[in-house]
Amino acid sequence: GVICNLRQPAGDPLNVILHASPVLDPKGLVRGCLVSFDNVTQVHRVNEALRGTLAELEVSRERISLQNKELQQLANRDPLTGCLNRRAFFSALEELFISTSDEGKSLCCIMTDIDHFKRFNDRYGHTIGDEVIRAIVRILQGGLRIDDLLCRYGGEEFCIILPDTNVSQ
Repeated sequence: GVICNLRQPAGDPLNVILHASPVLDPKGLVRGCLVSFDNVTQVHRVNEALRGTLAELEVSRERISLQNKELQQLANRDPLTGCLNRRAFFSALEELFISTSDEGKSLCCIMTDIDHFKRFNDRYGHTIGDEVIRAIVRILQGGLRIDDLLCRYGGEEFCIILPDTNVSQ
């Protein structure tokens, strides 16, 4: 059962499994040896091809996983601010509302917007307006805890959910 790699004159390796058994006479003395070779070259080639395919599949799986994360980000986040979009926000809020209700905990909501933003946008342009929105989001995110939710609710409207927080806090 020993695997051997033999070189052929043509240069291609030959993979064989070598089996050896003693040949005994009636008295139990060794009179010779029976040797057989099983050619497993094709099996080795197929196994190598399978290993290559498995490696390619792993690379492909990792690439798909990264793409799925990117798609999840695109599906759940506002592209300008990185905040939750409304759909993802309502989904997260529903789960949070159920869990806080079941646990008897409180939940607070803050709705805010940027006053007179339309006039600002009309006067300075949408590019500057986008920068203002990003700056406001950075300020809002700076005061959030890990479990708090921030959503870009509309153009310049934001919703913040503060779990396990009451109105006086």
